[in-house]
Amino acid sequence: MGPSQTAQSYPLLLLDLIAAKLLVWIASVGRDAELTPDAHLFFADRYHRIAAYHRRRGCMPKAERFEQRATGHLDSADFDGPPFAAAMAMPRPKRFVLTNAVSPARRPPFDDAA
Repeated sequence: MGPSQTAQSYPLLLLDLIAAKLLVWIASVGRDAELTPDAHLFFADRYHRIAAYHRRRGCMPKAERFEQRATGHLDSADFDGPPFAAAMAMPRPKRFVLTNAVSPARRPPFDDAA
């Protein structure tokens, strides 16, 4: 985790989590709805950050509880890591062509009296 990922304060992390849960609850009222893989990844990220916060503060039981929630969301999202680099098929570049753009004919100098 880089410094930019952990720079978010604990109250903002909780606010993100509560707002997302509220939006999911509002969207699923009266319906049988499932979270999308992206939503699972969002919740996993937030729970992981909250677990890291509690781990830094020395509260291991809370950190473990939030880490288990993060792992559950990662499993539900079928997350197997970031996309891997792959060799892509590209056309072979054309041969390098030398072009002589200078005229071989010599012209007399201009007699421009303007």
